[in-house]
Amino acid sequence: MTGLLTRLSPRHPDRARQRRGFSLVEMLLVVAVIGILSAIAIPSFLGQRRRARVIGDALSNAKTLQMNLETRRAENGLYGAAGTYEWAGDGSKTTGPALIPTFQPKDATKMNYSLVIDASGLTYTLTVNDPTMGGAVAFQTDQTGAELKRMH
Repeated sequence: MTGLLTRLSPRHPDRARQRRGFSLVEMLLVVAVIGILSAIAIPSFLGQRRRARVIGDALSNAKTLQMNLETRRAENGLYGAAGTYEWAGDGSKTTGPALIPTFQPKDATKMNYSLVIDASGLTYTLTVNDPTMGGAVAFQTDQTGAELKRMH
């Protein structure tokens, strides 16, 4: 029995006391790794949040414009005269209100909307561009409601 107790007891009492916790170097290493991972992950997460907001605003406003266009077609038989109509998010250079005066882009992303109606007046392509991202196409659809393009 004494042989077992001798084997289980530490040979050096100082060494047993040293093994109770983590050293300062180990703690600093863990903090450094967490800091590096945070520096990589946080900007990526924030970018995804902004992208989701941009796409959500684009979809919402595009669907509102599509409903206005369908109302116009139901009343007049056509979406409108052939041409390009634009709504700017910052309020400048708008030609769209002449076609649909009730449509006003909402939300804070300030995107530009471009509507191209073909010569027959029965088909169109609606494109939503984000000027803060170099004019990248955030969303594009047509009169069938099909999603032609979406920001990645």
